Amino acid sequence: MPKLQLVTLISSNIPVDCHILKGRLETEGIDCFVFDENIVWVHPFRAVAVGGVKLKVPSHQFESATAILAHLKKGCLSDKKVEYKISEILNPEYERQQEVLRIKSVIRNNPVLLDKPAEIESWLLNAAEVAEIVEAEKEFQLLASKKLHFNWNDFFYELFDFDRDVFKYLRIRPVEYYLDKELVDRYNSHHDNESEVICPNCKSDNTKYGFAIDYKWDVLYLVLSLLVTTPFPLIRKKWHCFNCGHNFK
Repeated sequence: MPKLQLVTLISSNIPVDCHILKGRLETEGIDCFVFDENIVWVHPFRAVAVGGVKLKVPSHQFESATAILAHLKKGCLSDKKVEYKISEILNPEYERQQEVLRIKSVIRNNPVLLDKPAEIESWLLNAAEVAEIVEAEKEFQLLASKKLHFNWNDFFYELFDFDRDVFKYLRIRPVEYYLDKELVDRYNSHHDNESEVICPNCKSDNTKYGFAIDYKWDVLYLVLSLLVTTPFPLIRKKWHCFNCGHNFK
């Protein structure tokens, strides 16, 4: 039986990068193995010394894995018949989710609409889908109005009953409530920002200014770190697109 030979496909100082690509390749039937992950998690500053986290594949699958990686870099998915643009697949669903968040935002800013669903207009969703959102928002409003009730009788009961969980009184709303609230709040804060910057690569407005992922580490950073004998503060701020990963000025 021939010995299995592994070839490094990519290496990264961020272990999550390898795991994301590993999941994608495994859906295509590629066997993947992650090396040197633990040392990077435990000692991040030794990542460069060990060559980063490595994603390896069997040598006989290396060509197929490289082809899949090339498609991903172009923003494409492919099967045995045709190639698909990721943006063409995801953008319609993204627009749909944005419309759902918009309707939820409108209702929360004007709760009277819960009793007047016919006044809620949508260019993308049909009446049945809007009605479903209205019903979900009614449940949200009920949860939002709930208040903590914990009297002295409850206190003494919990004090002497060690098998019960006093924290259940504090969990008056499920975690889904807070997730939904945060999504709508983030939608509102994003659209309140008048200085939106469009990504020149994919035309998405899901961008943010900061330490762009691909430009954190460069020669100047390494030189300054060696001079001060400690990791130098991050430099090279740029705009980063969270839709396609492109960094730009």
